[in-house]
Amino acid sequence: MESMIQNLPQLAPYQPAFFWLLVLCLVLLVQSFLAGALGLGKGDEVPGVPLKGTHRDASFRILRTYANSIENFSVFVATAFLAILAGVGVAAVNWLVGLHVVLRIVYWAIYYRGIGKVAGGPRTITYVAAFLMNLILAVLTAYAMIT
Repeated sequence: MESMIQNLPQLAPYQPAFFWLLVLCLVLLVQSFLAGALGLGKGDEVPGVPLKGTHRDASFRILRTYANSIENFSVFVATAFLAILAGVGVAAVNWLVGLHVVLRIVYWAIYYRGIGKVAGGPRTITYVAAFLMNLILAVLTAYAMIT
């Protein structure tokens, strides 16, 4: 069976972006498992209710990281696909998608480990940097759509 990329050769140059989107999906699946096993496994937190821990608690950080990932996933994936459909430059899309995913992975690692201050530290810096990659991609997409 041929893939859509094989049937639509104009998508082939965006294959690195598709690869990074797959990496993001796989990381979210791992995070989902870790949220259940490590975030809820000890019984410190209860599914479906507001978290009661603090940033000092690993279970709290794991569940907050997963929730943050889910909150950011849909808008990022939508922006990436819209950028490809709008014909945003291949290099820009591939780099911005790749950098966003790498920055998100770094963000998750920092948050899981509890490195730095709760606000304004390395976690905030990586979050904002990943956010900016998505924002730049959205602006480039809007520009491509109106020109």
